[in-house]
Amino acid sequence: MTRGWVGAAVVAVPLSLSLCLGSCVTTQVTPLGERRPRRPEDCVIEMYPTTVPPYPFTPIAKARTGCDPVRRNTCVEQLRAEACRAGADAVVGFKEEMVEWTTYIDATFVVKGPAPSDAAGPCDPICSPGFACQGGQCVPQCNPACQTGEICNRRRMCEPNLGTAPAATSPAPPTSPTPPSR
Repeated sequence: MTRGWVGAAVVAVPLSLSLCLGSCVTTQVTPLGERRPRRPEDCVIEMYPTTVPPYPFTPIAKARTGCDPVRRNTCVEQLRAEACRAGADAVVGFKEEMVEWTTYIDATFVVKGPAPSDAAGPCDPICSPGFACQGGQCVPQCNPACQTGEICNRRRMCEPNLGTAPAATSPAPPTSPTPPSR
């Protein structure tokens, strides 16, 4: 009697794909500066997919959403909902791409009006995590905050602020005894 091998084909499907074949939407929001208060869930959000608003505005967050390409409008509605949560007035500058079975839309959330205290304008490019835009420059932010007399360096570590520290006084060099006179 000969033995035969009976096999079954197994198809590996990524878990995220198998669970999101319906209308799954994933959205990632990255704040640009201080967080703003949420707006009501059904707030009115202006959409400018290919243009900018006809008024001065300030970017407050970047967003990336992904959804089933057949349901692109689900991505747009998710952007609208996340913009309300972020405290935005409008969503601008859609950049779309399709990767495998997902459509991704990148956009920016903005509020009406110029940045309140940033006379030098927003930082461009945006600051990396751990840095904040102040006066148009990315400034490192230490956590916990530095103590008085310290500054936060680019590695996000506190160090003495040598620019404002009092000058160190060094002791006078030791004097040698005066040789006796002959």
